[in-house]
Amino acid sequence: MCIRKNAIKLSAAIASILFMLSSCQSTKEQVSSDSYNPITTIETEEETQDDEVSEIKQNEEPGSKTFTSNESKAKKTWSQNLLTLGNKDDFIMMEETSKIITKDFSGLVENDANFLLRANTNLAGFGCSIMGAYFIPQFDEIARARIASAAQQYFDDFENKNLSNKKNIGKNAYGSIDYKINWGTFKSSTPNNGTGTGYLGYEFVKNQPYFIIWNYPFKNDYYEDSNETTTRESAPVKFYFTRNQLKKLVDTLSEENLANYYYSF
Repeated sequence: MCIRKNAIKLSAAIASILFMLSSCQSTKEQVSSDSYNPITTIETEEETQDDEVSEIKQNEEPGSKTFTSNESKAKKTWSQNLLTLGNKDDFIMMEETSKIITKDFSGLVENDANFLLRANTNLAGFGCSIMGAYFIPQFDEIARARIASAAQQYFDDFENKNLSNKKNIGKNAYGSIDYKINWGTFKSSTPNNGTGTGYLGYEFVKNQPYFIIWNYPFKNDYYEDSNETTTRESAPVKFYFTRNQLKKLVDTLSEENLANYYYSF
């Protein structure tokens, strides 16, 4: 009798585990992609020229534009407060959200992303989950201008069928940028941080192209302060964008939009 009861309990436990696994799989969002076969169009901002980037370098010192969290009059939602629970002094959450694609063991995964400003600096970016960790890449105005320029080149190359699916051809097709990344186990606490060089390009996945922003591991500046309880460097990071997601990124991080958001406080 006891053996029979144990067998029933074991069967119930197995059924419960299978149900949980199926539930997790069913909540996984289907990744959108761009069809590279038909000729399609997309509305974009005017192309940022290289001389405009040079002008930014000459006339605007990094850090000259700041976003001060103490001046913010905008009320945060419950979810925004949860996101910044351990980062209240570091980041200002923006209302804009988007979908950004990353890769895990099963392939491409579409994640929710929150746009944000870094308080008291000129940095702006987004927060997004990758492989169980939370990463926050942040770009200054020079990097943002280069992303906008690279995006326009990508749109043109897409329309003109100039994208190559040969391995490693497109991964840094649009140059490099310097930026900062914060990361941590939880999105409400990202003490690990580092600054380094990343790359702008594109990558084909299942015969469909995606714009990519990616980097090799960044040195962790928090390592020395953590009594060696964390890693010396970040994992390599890569973000994938469809054209609509890329347009959202460029529009949200445009100087005009950031200025409007900042001065609306």
